[in-house]
Amino acid sequence: MDDWLNASARKAEREWQRLCDAYLPIRVKQSIWRYSRNRIRDDLSQGWKLHVSATILSACPVFRLIAPYLKRSDIWFKAPKSLTELHKLNAGIFYGFSQIGKFVTVYPQSAEAAAAIASKLHALTAKFAAPMVPYDNALRNRSCVYYRYGSFSLRLKTTFRKKRVLAIARPDGKLVPDLREPRAAVPHWLTDPFQPVRSQAALELATPLETDYTGYEALTQRGRGGVYQARDISSVPAKLCVIKEGRRNGETDWLGRDGFIRIKREAEVLRSTCMAAVPRVMRTFRANGCYYLVMERISGKPLQEVLASRQRMSARRMLDYCTQMARIVADIHAAGWAWRDCKPDNFLVEKNHKLRALDFEGACPLAETDPPWGATPGYTPPRRSWDSGRPEAMDLYALGTSIMQLIARTESPINLATAFRREIKKRNLPLRLIKMIQSLRSLSPKRRPSPRATQAVIELAASSWTSKLAALHMAASALSHRARPSSV
Repeated sequence: MDDWLNASARKAEREWQRLCDAYLPIRVKQSIWRYSRNRIRDDLSQGWKLHVSATILSACPVFRLIAPYLKRSDIWFKAPKSLTELHKLNAGIFYGFSQIGKFVTVYPQSAEAAAAIASKLHALTAKFAAPMVPYDNALRNRSCVYYRYGSFSLRLKTTFRKKRVLAIARPDGKLVPDLREPRAAVPHWLTDPFQPVRSQAALELATPLETDYTGYEALTQRGRGGVYQARDISSVPAKLCVIKEGRRNGETDWLGRDGFIRIKREAEVLRSTCMAAVPRVMRTFRANGCYYLVMERISGKPLQEVLASRQRMSARRMLDYCTQMARIVADIHAAGWAWRDCKPDNFLVEKNHKLRALDFEGACPLAETDPPWGATPGYTPPRRSWDSGRPEAMDLYALGTSIMQLIARTESPINLATAFRREIKKRNLPLRLIKMIQSLRSLSPKRRPSPRATQAVIELAASSWTSKLAALHMAASALSHRARPSSV
C-alpha cells in the first residue's frame, strides 16, 4: 500500500510539472509560486483577487480545465510550484491559516472582469469539491471559487501593530492593512460585484453551532479543522465543552482521507473503547459540510509540558505515569484499535496525577493495515522495520519512546538512547525493566513486548521501589529512635 501511494504521488507530481511548464512558465527564485507571465506595467497594484481551491487529488484535473481558459484570455495567474507545496498550503500551518485552499490565484484587471471570470471558473469547476478558503467569500455555496479585495504587490506595505504588513489604498490614498480576518474580504468603501451571484444561493439553516453553543474560543486551527472550547447552553446547567471540527476536503491525503473522515473516526474510537482514560463523547453532528465531535472538557496539562518544565519528579511518580501509559495503550488495543499517535503531548495530566489520552484521529482497527496518517517523527520506527500486518506495533514503539522520555526527563525523542542510559544509572532501575523498555523500540516488531506485559513489569518495579523506600524509612526511624536520649 505504501509503495502504491508513493507511486501515485510521483505520477501526479510529474503531471503537475508538465502542466506548469505549459501554463506557468515563469519561476521566481526562492518562491513557492509559478506564474503565467511576468508582471507588466498595466497590471494593477490592488483589486479583486480570485482563488480557485483544490486538493492534491483534484489539482491536476481542475487545472486542466481552467488553465487553457485563463491563458486564452491573457489573465495573470499563479499556482504552487509543486503538489507538495499545495499540500503544505492546505495544512494551514506552514504558510499560515489564511493560505488554505489558495491553489490558483487570479488577478483580474477590473471589478467587471472579476465577476465574469469568477462565473466562468465556477462553471468549469462546479463538479469538484474543495477546501474552504479562510476569510475569503465563496462565490456560491459549495463553490471552488472564492474572492476578496486585496493587494497585488508585495511592495505595498504599511505599519500595523508595530509590524510591516501588506497594504491597500483607500479612495483618499491612505494605506490601510490588507487584513486576513473574518468579514474583511470586502472593504467597507467598496460595493461587492459578486453579490448578485451570491444572493442566488440558498441560505443555510441554523445548526447546533448557532443554537446550542456559545462563547467559542479557538484552541487550534489548521486545514483539516479546528478545536474549540465552548459553552454548551443546551444542557442544564450550561457547561464547558470541547468541539473538534473535521472539515470536508481539509488536508485531503492521497487516499482521499480528509478532516471530516478523521474526526468521524475519532468519535467512533472514543465511543467504542468505553475507557475512563479517554474523553467522554457528549454529541456528534454535521453542519456546513463539516463533522463535529463534542467532548467533555478535561482540566490538566500535557505530559509533554511537564517534561518541558523539567520539574522534579519522584521515581514513584515517574513509574506511576509509565504504568498508566502502558495500561492506556493496552486498553486501546483490547478494544480493537491501534492508536498510532501515542506520545507525551497526547497524554493529559490531571490534578490528581491521573493520565487521560487524547487525539485518536489517526487510529485504525487492528484488523486494518492502512498507512498511518501524519505520524509524528521520532515516535515511529524506521521505515524498514514497519510491520504492515501489525498496526499496533507502531504503538509499542511510540510507547517505548514516551516511557524513555519520561525516565530520561527529556522533551525530545532525538538522541533519546544516550539520555536514557545516562539517567538509568542515576535511578538504579531494575535490569528487567530497562530491557523491557528498550525492547519496545526493537527494530523487529515481533520482539516488542505487549503493553500489558510492559505494564506488569513496570508495576512490579514500582512495587519493589515502594518496598525499598519503606524499608529505608523504617531503618531511618529505628536509627533516629536509638539516637534519641532516654528519659530520666
